[in-house]
Amino acid sequence: MRRAKTVFPMSSQTSPSSTRSPIRIGSSLSTACRNKAIAGVRAAAFWAAVVLPLAYVPAAYGAMGFETWSALGLIAVHMVCVVIGHEHNASPDNTPSHA
Repeated sequence: MRRAKTVFPMSSQTSPSSTRSPIRIGSSLSTACRNKAIAGVRAAAFWAAVVLPLAYVPAAYGAMGFETWSALGLIAVHMVCVVIGHEHNASPDNTPSHA
C-alpha cells in the first residue's frame, strides 16, 4: 500500500529568524513603552529640580503657609527630583543642527 505524499505550499515555509512571534513583538513593545515612561519621569523630575528652588524664598520667610517642616519637605522633594532627574538629557532628534 502506497501512502500519499503531503505537499505544503512554499509560502508556509518561512525561516524562524524572519518571523516574529507575538511574544517577541509584545516584549519589544513593552520595553519601548517602559523606556519612554522612564524618560518622561526623568524629564519631569529634572525640570521640577530646576524650578523648585524658586519656592525656597517664600519658604525661608514663612510666606504662603510654609512652616519649618514643610520647608524641610520641600528640600527633601527637591533632592529626590535631583537624584531622579540627573540622567535626563535631550534626545539628539530635538537638538538644533548648526550648518
